[in-house]
Amino acid sequence: MNGQLHRQDPVPLYRQLKELIKDAIRRGKFRPGDRLPTEMELCETYGVSRITVRQALNELAREGFLYRQQGSGTFVTDRIPSKIETLRVIVPEEIWASPLKKAVRIYNRETSSSWPRVQLEVPIMGGPRFHPEIASAVGRGQAPDAALIDSVRLMEFVDLHYIEPLDEVDADWVEEYKRDLLPLFIRSSTSQGHLWGVPIDATLAVLWYRKDILAAERLPPPTTWEELVAVAQHLQQKSCRRRHNLGPFVLAFPGGPEAEEITTFILSALIWSVGGELNRGERIVLDEGANQALQFLHELVHSHRVASPDVVFYGWKTVPWLFGEGKVAIAFGGSYEKSLIQEVSGWEEEEFRKRVGFLPVPAGPQGRQVTTAGGMVYVLFRQSRHPKIMIEILKIASSPSLVREFCCRTGRMPALVPVMNSLDPQREWFTYECTKLLKLARVRPVTPQYIRVSEQLRLMLANVLLGKKTVEQAVAHAQAVIEALTG
Repeated sequence: MNGQLHRQDPVPLYRQLKELIKDAIRRGKFRPGDRLPTEMELCETYGVSRITVRQALNELAREGFLYRQQGSGTFVTDRIPSKIETLRVIVPEEIWASPLKKAVRIYNRETSSSWPRVQLEVPIMGGPRFHPEIASAVGRGQAPDAALIDSVRLMEFVDLHYIEPLDEVDADWVEEYKRDLLPLFIRSSTSQGHLWGVPIDATLAVLWYRKDILAAERLPPPTTWEELVAVAQHLQQKSCRRRHNLGPFVLAFPGGPEAEEITTFILSALIWSVGGELNRGERIVLDEGANQALQFLHELVHSHRVASPDVVFYGWKTVPWLFGEGKVAIAFGGSYEKSLIQEVSGWEEEEFRKRVGFLPVPAGPQGRQVTTAGGMVYVLFRQSRHPKIMIEILKIASSPSLVREFCCRTGRMPALVPVMNSLDPQREWFTYECTKLLKLARVRPVTPQYIRVSEQLRLMLANVLLGKKTVEQAVAHAQAVIEALTG
C-alpha cells in the first residue's frame, strides 16, 4: 500500500490506516477475495501497535470491506459496499460539529444515488494550534476538505492560496446564496471578484449591563462615554457595591494580548465611536480616534478607577466570567458571550432577560454609537479531494433552516437576511434585538495582514494601560510597526 501515517496529524492513527487500506481496495491493489497482509506485517510496515491495526481492520469489517476467516487471515469481501467518501472539516468548538453532522445526514438521505455517500470527521481544533496545524497539513498536501475560521483570517488564507474561490466550484449556488447574505458580509468575504467564504453567523461588540442593578439605582443605560463614566462612578461607591454584592471594580473590558481578538474587537468599535478610522483604502492608519479611545480606556482604569489595572492581563473569557459571577455590573464584550454568561450565572432565559441588558458601544465626543461585526466562515481548501461534494454539504449547512436552528439554540446571530426576518421578537428575543444593531455595524480591516495588525493594536493598548508609553508614543510606535509589517 502507498501512503504513510502522520503522527502529528490530529486524526487518530487507526483512522489514517483505515483510509489507506480502503483507498488501496478501491484502486484495485486488493481485489475481492484477496488476503490482506497479517496484523504483524501491517504493524512493521507502518510502525504502529497491534491495537491500532486491529481498530482499523475492525472498522473496515463493520463497514463491509473486509471479513475475517479463523486461522486464514483477513480478506477483501466479494461485494465492496457502495462508495463512501470521508470528508474532514476542522471546527474551533464542539458547538459547530452538530449542524455539520446534521447536514451530512440530510445529504446522505436526500442526494441522488449516483453520488457517493459521506461520512464526516470533525476534529475540534481552536486557539493557537489551529493555524500552525493547517500550514503543516497544507505543506504535506493533506489539508482538510474544509474548515470554519474567523472571518478576519479569510483574506490571509486567500493570500496564501490555501482555499478555493467558491464560485469556481458552483457559481449558480454562490449567486443564489449572496442574495440572502447580509451585504456587510458579502463585502468582507469577497476579493478579486470571488466569494471565498460561507458566513454562517454574525457577532457584535456590545456593552453588557446589569439592567436590574441600574434600575434599582435609577440610572439610565449609558449611550455615551460621558454617561458610562457617570454610571460607573455611581456604582463604584462602596455603599452601592456592598448593596449589590459587586466586586472591587464595577466595569470590565479586555485590555491586552491575553484576551486575543476580543481586545481588538472592542478597541475598533471605540475608535469608530469617536469618529476615528482604522484604514484609508488599503493602508492601515491610526488617527486621532485611536488616541481618544486609548485615553478613554486609560482613564477608566487610572483616573476614574472603575476598572481594574489587571484588565491588561485578562484572558478572552475573563470579562464575561466576571459579569456572570456578578462581580462587575458593566462589561465590554461580544454578543456571542451570552451562553457563557448564562453558564457562569446559572440564569435561565427568563431570568437573564430580566437581569441583563446590552447596547452598542457608547458614542464618544462628537461621535456616535457603533458596533463591530464579525463571525465565522466556512472555507474550501484547494487540496480537498471532494470539492463538489463538500460544497453540497456546505449548501445544506448554510441553508436558512439549519442556520436558524443553530443561531436560536446558541444565541448567535444569523448572517442571512431571510433568517433575520423570520425571528420571533418574543421567543428569539436576544437574537432579534441583536439584529437591530446591525445598522450600526462595521467590520475590521479586510487585509491579508490583519492578524499582525491586530497584535500591534493589542500591544498598543497594553503599553498605555501599563504606563510603558504615553498615548501618543504608543500610537506612533504601533503605526510604524504596522507599516513595516504591511509594506
